[in-house]
Amino acid sequence: MNTCRGLRDLSRLYRESAARREAIAQQPIGKKRDLVVCVGGILTISNATISAHPEAKKVLCVAEKVYRDLTRVGGRTRYRFTTSGWLQNRIVEPMAGLNRTLHFKPRINPGGDGVRVERLQKNPEFLYHRIVVMSNGGTDVSNNPKIIGAKYPSVAELQDLPEVSDRNGDGISRRVIFFGTPFLLIHNVSADVYVEQLNRCLDYLRRNFSGHALIYRPHPNETNEADRAELDGFRIEDGREAAELYLLRNYQTIAAVFSVSSTVSRTALNNGINGYAMYPVFPFTTQQAEFFAGVMGDVPVEFTIRDLNSPPIPYQPIVAESGRSFTEPMRMAAEHVAASIADLGA
Repeated sequence: MNTCRGLRDLSRLYRESAARREAIAQQPIGKKRDLVVCVGGILTISNATISAHPEAKKVLCVAEKVYRDLTRVGGRTRYRFTTSGWLQNRIVEPMAGLNRTLHFKPRINPGGDGVRVERLQKNPEFLYHRIVVMSNGGTDVSNNPKIIGAKYPSVAELQDLPEVSDRNGDGISRRVIFFGTPFLLIHNVSADVYVEQLNRCLDYLRRNFSGHALIYRPHPNETNEADRAELDGFRIEDGREAAELYLLRNYQTIAAVFSVSSTVSRTALNNGINGYAMYPVFPFTTQQAEFFAGVMGDVPVEFTIRDLNSPPIPYQPIVAESGRSFTEPMRMAAEHVAASIADLGA
């Protein structure tokens, strides 16, 4: 979804927003019989869905970090609307029949990840009947019965997956994947410093995974970042496929997943793959490092690479402990809808 950069852009953004809502409104979603599950695009496609079908039963599934963001308060003494955010909140969204969103940035902007406030204007519990807050451990984050903690859905929980053999049949060609970051767009550190550390990380993979198929997958927002990196020995896969789908499709041929700070490392972890985050070896500020740690959540100590002189330690499979599986809150939500329908028919 494109944002609005000025008054001349208002008509385009309104047309796109209204058309999205209208297209979803035409879908045959029954307020008495159907359960709408929203798993992404909270401020865009999901917002259009719940705006077009306000009376339908709705479940929101979000990561714990996203839930914290959706309930985060941006005090007006410290934050102000972005230009596009003000135009969307005051003009576009009311005219298009959408729930309003907030896009704030600090009045004194330190830059980097996690400094902006981007959320629905209303707290999510006022718009959704149930909220599933996903985390690595699956524990509850609230005493509100509408808000249910759960683990992330995992391929590792599926039974009887078909076996996929490596091309050579001996495991040597198993993939080790490094997911890139658009470091020319996100200026957490200077590009030259980032490239220097990135090349050290890529060399780390070459040393520790000789004989494996080394793959570099650029972030969808990358431009020419790959040209700045030393990718000898790596195959570049620039398919722009969502990382989650890529991991699912190649699940049994992947030996390990690395990134600097991408949630794809956490996704690999929760799907039974050895995933690793390498942000500690970069000269990020304490605030930035704490932000990345918060995004990753409660992870095994081996997940975070802190020393490029020590090889990565495999930690899968992780022994299941407490916490709900993802299927349990889905069942609870479906039972809630069934009970509501029964009450209406009584």
